[in-house]
Amino acid sequence: MKIHIKESAVISMAALGFFAAVGISQSTTVSAKSRVRVTSNVKLRTDASSRNVTFTGKAALFNKASSLKSAKKKTTTVTLKDLARSNKSSQNVRAYRVARTNQGKVYYKVVTFDGKYRGWIYGGKSRSKFAGGLKTYQTFKQGTLTNDMANGTFQFANPGTANDNQTVTYKQPAWTQYKVGRQVTDSSAYAAVNYKIDRAGTRTREGDQWVHIYAINNGNSGADGWILYSGLKSATNNNSPIADNAVCINLVDSATGASLTSVDYTKAGATKGATLGTNTNGVWQLASTDSSAIQSQIASALNRLGYTGFTLTQGQMAAIAQGTFGASVTISVVKPTINKAVRIVLTDPSGNVINYVDYTNNKAVNGQTLGTLDGSTFKLAATDASAIQTKLVDALKGTSYQLSANNTLTADQQSLIAQTTFGNQVSIKTVAVNPIKDNEVQLSFVDGTGQAVGSVKLTKGSSDKTALDTIKAVSVSDPTSSDSATLKKAYAALLTKAGIKGYTSDGLSNDQLAANTAALKAADYGKDVKLVVAKIPVKQLVSSAMFFDKKDTNDVKQGLTYFENANAKRDSDKNFGAALAGDTNIKGYAGDTVTVASLNAALKAQGLDTIYYAAKNDWWGAPGTHLAANDFGGTSGSLFNPAKVKSGDKIYVYKLTFTAKANNPDTSIGNTLDVNKPLFDKDGNVTIGDAGVQVALKYDQVSGAPHEITLNDTNMAAKSLAELYGE
Repeated sequence: MKIHIKESAVISMAALGFFAAVGISQSTTVSAKSRVRVTSNVKLRTDASSRNVTFTGKAALFNKASSLKSAKKKTTTVTLKDLARSNKSSQNVRAYRVARTNQGKVYYKVVTFDGKYRGWIYGGKSRSKFAGGLKTYQTFKQGTLTNDMANGTFQFANPGTANDNQTVTYKQPAWTQYKVGRQVTDSSAYAAVNYKIDRAGTRTREGDQWVHIYAINNGNSGADGWILYSGLKSATNNNSPIADNAVCINLVDSATGASLTSVDYTKAGATKGATLGTNTNGVWQLASTDSSAIQSQIASALNRLGYTGFTLTQGQMAAIAQGTFGASVTISVVKPTINKAVRIVLTDPSGNVINYVDYTNNKAVNGQTLGTLDGSTFKLAATDASAIQTKLVDALKGTSYQLSANNTLTADQQSLIAQTTFGNQVSIKTVAVNPIKDNEVQLSFVDGTGQAVGSVKLTKGSSDKTALDTIKAVSVSDPTSSDSATLKKAYAALLTKAGIKGYTSDGLSNDQLAANTAALKAADYGKDVKLVVAKIPVKQLVSSAMFFDKKDTNDVKQGLTYFENANAKRDSDKNFGAALAGDTNIKGYAGDTVTVASLNAALKAQGLDTIYYAAKNDWWGAPGTHLAANDFGGTSGSLFNPAKVKSGDKIYVYKLTFTAKANNPDTSIGNTLDVNKPLFDKDGNVTIGDAGVQVALKYDQVSGAPHEITLNDTNMAAKSLAELYGE
């Protein structure tokens, strides 16, 4: 019994000790929580847009600060994560009060724009920035105007009372600012009013295109405000019907439905109402000439808007083929993905694209902004700002435009770039380096993709009455002529005046020539005239080459058909000749000059300044004794083919070198050794023609006799003729 009693006592004491410990722990917890109190609770008064936030999913929503006694959870982190991923702007979030506890924790009171979710959420330990369960969110991203937006005149497409974002206007794009709603509730009274667009951008969640419109006549300004771009129609088109022999192809963004631009495709002899394409066994098709021309025209128009690399799909071609002359057809295009980079499009003051730069850094993540939000302003890191500015300045060289008055990024330009997300693009307007004077006309040349080639300012002559007179005086011809030879001569003079090489009017489509002619005829002093020019095809100085051992050719007229270059590569004369012909050192445009030094550079680049060949049984390599391709093991690896060349055979290995010289027949034009017309003149120059020439290169043997070698197991293992030669 005693033992039993003692054990019971021990157990009881242990149990008491356990419960006492639990009691102490619970008491401590309750006591600690009971000491948490709110030391401040105030209304946020910073700029409204700086208080737009989104949920991080790291904290839930409570009816009061979650660390306070009796705080109850209202919305879980799972639901908040779903709200953060929402594609509806009505689920944007605004923070409007902030509280701090005696523990130094900060809590924000927030509400979704639609009012469905409201409560307190943990926001970190500093009121200077959102943290914890919240982060700053940009509900709307400002963009830049396309040419059509900037230059067009618009009306409501469907005036009325619908609250659908494209019937009436809004004080701000719908649901991008808390409790900011419609500008007008009925647009019917403004149906005939003409509007201009002065701002554009996209809602972050939907990605749709919004524009801000204002009435041309101030007396009709009651409906000035924001509306979806798709809610407008062109007022100009009402008075400018599509030509009877043209099909208007409207291009819209596939993601947002926003209008991008349009092109008119005209066809001589077409009749109104006829289809552009044909239907064969139920399949609509375009003629190859039509599809090619339309592809070029659309690609050129889209490239200026940053939709680069566009190619018509079969479905799009079928849709266009069904279009009728005198009417329009609409196709959607996909915005290119700029993976982990921000595309910065540079435009002139009128919004015309000059060039673009893709910028990335080692922190790039698609969908995240390039910069960071500092208060209510987006800013670039110093390293990014410096690197971007360098790239943009370089991209503007030779264009007559610069970033700003001192050619540096302004604060506004940096902010626009900083708020752009990786994978998207932003447009930056530039300024003219030297504004066009009232007595000047500027010609700006672009290639078929819209990229700037160069420009030139022409000053009015004393007898010039029009800007076209000034242009004609410089061209010494007529750049509006329908004669191709006259046109080519005129463009050549203008391009020379601009210091531009490698471009011509040859190769331009009829549409491009027509657009150029219209621009030239409309030229005016103090204005810029944009002209499309075509890249001149690069020509080869050399079409093919023949290689000779000059000493061998004293009595044996045979070329080297298989040999080894200085890089230990063995190949045929045909392949080595093709490599030499394609070397960039000796390629250019017809009429360009190639020097002796350029040919020597090409020979060195292709490893043809020093070569090796081998021959059997004859010191000078008589006909039929040169080792050919099937005598070797290939272009690399084993030197000899053991079925053709065996241990015990005697061969001669020759080492040759070549250096081109001025007015020297060792570098001659022709296909036999009987032709000894030097390639280069006495000054060491030759002009590239429309067609390349075949050249004969006569190599010198190095001093000393060729190496006579009796093959054995050791030297048969050599990897190259150079090694066998003893080098």
